[in-house]
Amino acid sequence: MEYAIATFCYGERYYNQTNRMIESFDYMEVKPQIFIVTDSVDSILERDFVNVKNISEFNTKYMSYHENYYGFDFSVKRYSLLYAFQNGYENVILCDTDVVVNNALYSHVLVHKSFDDNSIVGPVTYNFNDEFKTNSMLGRRLTHYENKFGVEYDKDRLNFMPEDCIQYISIKGDLRFSFLETWDKCIEIKDTENLYNTPAGNIDEMCFSAFYNNITVGNNANKCLNLLTAKHDKWY
Repeated sequence: MEYAIATFCYGERYYNQTNRMIESFDYMEVKPQIFIVTDSVDSILERDFVNVKNISEFNTKYMSYHENYYGFDFSVKRYSLLYAFQNGYENVILCDTDVVVNNALYSHVLVHKSFDDNSIVGPVTYNFNDEFKTNSMLGRRLTHYENKFGVEYDKDRLNFMPEDCIQYISIKGDLRFSFLETWDKCIEIKDTENLYNTPAGNIDEMCFSAFYNNITVGNNANKCLNLLTAKHDKWY
């Protein structure tokens, strides 16, 4: 299998969602490897295609967390991607744990076609210029990182900023870890300078880190729409 899936879960409701995701793959004869980082390894279903690590093996600060949606620090998901990269994968679907397989559409052939070389793409994207003109906070942290790193990027390259619910990430070799190192530095800046954590997620950090490492971002809805579907358990 030339791709893997990476996700994360913290708290009882999310352990259950992760196990629902795992069970949704059970019907497949050949399954992708799933890499999960969590604070409770024993809460996750055991399968031969499921790989689980405790977040304490990466960063103990995430052992304590807010249990509300807006307070939770979603930057923890970069360790799930790191886990897959450490196991040799260069094509990884990084997703929220509430997704399940759409077995009417999902196939490994379609998934492979959904990756674009040296890119981070997703089926749902945002336009930087449209968002920046509104009260949306999307893009505000990205411009802060530009100032801190002493760079500036053409914002027309950000017409398709991938939402971080489901992303198809294709990065090769050592560039995978350079990308994550930049993301780490962005989180250090966000934390030490008390930047707003809204919108929740990592859209700004991932897009900035991609550009800083000459990785492109974009939309792949024409290739992957509804292969994985989110079953949101709304509570916010």
